Amino acid sequence: MKGIYIVGGYPDIDYFEKIIEQVNLYDFDFVEIGVPFNDPIADGNVIAKAIYRTVEKNYSVDEILNKALKIKNKKVYVMTYANILFGYGLEKFSEKYGEKISGLIIADVPNRLHNFFYKRGLEIPIIPFITPETRDKDFELINRLKGDFVYFVGIRGTTGGKIDFSIYNNDFLKKIKDKLNKKIIFGFGIKNSDDCKKVLNFSDGFVIGTEIVKHQNDIEKFKEIIEILFWLCKY
Repeated sequence: MKGIYIVGGYPDIDYFEKIIEQVNLYDFDFVEIGVPFNDPIADGNVIAKAIYRTVEKNYSVDEILNKALKIKNKKVYVMTYANILFGYGLEKFSEKYGEKISGLIIADVPNRLHNFFYKRGLEIPIIPFITPETRDKDFELINRLKGDFVYFVGIRGTTGGKIDFSIYNNDFLKKIKDKLNKKIIFGFGIKNSDDCKKVLNFSDGFVIGTEIVKHQNDIEKFKEIIEILFWLCKY
């Protein structure tokens, strides 16, 4: 599975629509839409700057998702933070977008708190996370959670850092494959086609964010980076 992350509404809502038009031209399996929040703790410098610029424009969740949901023939996942969803209303968000998006990636909500959201009216599956430090005893909980894949946070810290592939040896691969009953999608730190190929040795797919968002404010560079990353990352 190949996916990209883009910041919703960046660099402005009209230009964002042009970005969506370009996304529709390429053979991605899914697109992760970041709904901006003013404290993006999981995001590195590049994405955080794009988010802050967008937050300043005060676009509503609906304005952003009405544009984003013009994406065709791909799954759409919304990545955001808990305050955005609570501010919108969990039931209201589910009623409006439950049939339109495939899942939520909530960066500041640990796996053990998913049911807290479901009990308060959220009906959209939350994608669980794993990291290189996930403990063996945690896999049982992850397997019981909703979400059609597990988001593998592949580096310590925020988005856009450098991946240390040396820790992903055969023993590590066997452990996660044996213990998980969901597909594993790798995120955080993928910068080039070589990274894509290495990641596919131990996962079912990847999402590229920082390298995409770097060029989201220039349509020609945006098209160029997609060509480089995704045609070279074919598998």
